[in-house]
Amino acid sequence: MGKKNAAAEKMKKETLETLKQVDDNIWMMEYKGSYELDKLLEKGVAGMAGVIRFIQKNVRSARAVLNPVGGNFACSSFNTRTPENDVIFGRNFDYKDSLCMVVWTSPEKGYRSMTVTLGTFLLYGKKWQNLKNIKKPLRIMGAPYGCMDGINEKGLAIAILEIKAKPTCQKTGKKPIINPVAVRAVLDKCATVDEALELLASYDMRDMIFANYHYQIADAEGNSAIVEYVNNEMHIIRQTTKGENQKLTNFYLTEGGDNRKEMGRDRYHNIEEKLCACNYHITEQDAMKLLENNTLYYHHKWMPHMVITVWSSVYNCTNKTMLMCSGMDYAHQYRFSLDHPGEAERIEKQKEG
Repeated sequence: MGKKNAAAEKMKKETLETLKQVDDNIWMMEYKGSYELDKLLEKGVAGMAGVIRFIQKNVRSARAVLNPVGGNFACSSFNTRTPENDVIFGRNFDYKDSLCMVVWTSPEKGYRSMTVTLGTFLLYGKKWQNLKNIKKPLRIMGAPYGCMDGINEKGLAIAILEIKAKPTCQKTGKKPIINPVAVRAVLDKCATVDEALELLASYDMRDMIFANYHYQIADAEGNSAIVEYVNNEMHIIRQTTKGENQKLTNFYLTEGGDNRKEMGRDRYHNIEEKLCACNYHITEQDAMKLLENNTLYYHHKWMPHMVITVWSSVYNCTNKTMLMCSGMDYAHQYRFSLDHPGEAERIEKQKEG
């Protein structure tokens, strides 16, 4: 075995040894070594097949594949502040019931980050399977390229949400990039909202899974921006003042966006009403309660057999932590810290009333 292959095998072994189960819905893992992001960005990637080939060749895991199958996303996000003035970023990820994984990464040429990855997207197996017992655990080695939201060491947080509209397919001559790789690049390369916007503008966005996607980005200074693509043109909606907030669900905020199949306007207004009522300052626990009250269980009862809120997360951009629960099990919440990979603190849910 050559030195390069031996190093890759060592990295896989060390990474898989960190794999731990938090509860029935959540796993966690610290990724050891490089996932060659710079090489992928230089190459450019126009579709899921390209990411699969890149992982197989460069991470040297023949079974590390992503799952480009379609489904019904929904999702909600918002930024605001705590009574102590910490910047927080709340997010519901709505999709087919699945495991999820908290993943820590520490690239040599980039910022450390903590992200959440969807299990079915990486073909871990079904929700009821123990990841350590699946026949092809090396699929997990693609985890850095399956992130749907996350935070980095500079306090920059990002989330991706779906719109039921024509996928973006920019062809301006820039290097192409697809959605989860864009999320990974923002977290690895950017410290502020402005830097994230500059990075996204430097690539041709290519949407995956037959839908359109938009993003909310927030940083530790309290800045926020929403990025949308209308007719293959990037649009930026900035937060007007640091004292207020932005929120996002599943319809265009940009004028001219195709909202014929929109959803989530009720969730959008519910979030705004609650945050306005508390003058845009809310505790992490109350932010989690706000996410709980805006799951698909409450607002789309006609489709729970297709989609649930797979996880709810409240990122603290000031402290670089995340309060999280999964499977709509709000009785079991956990706090994860960027600075403490592989650790999960059980948080007792506050009694109501």
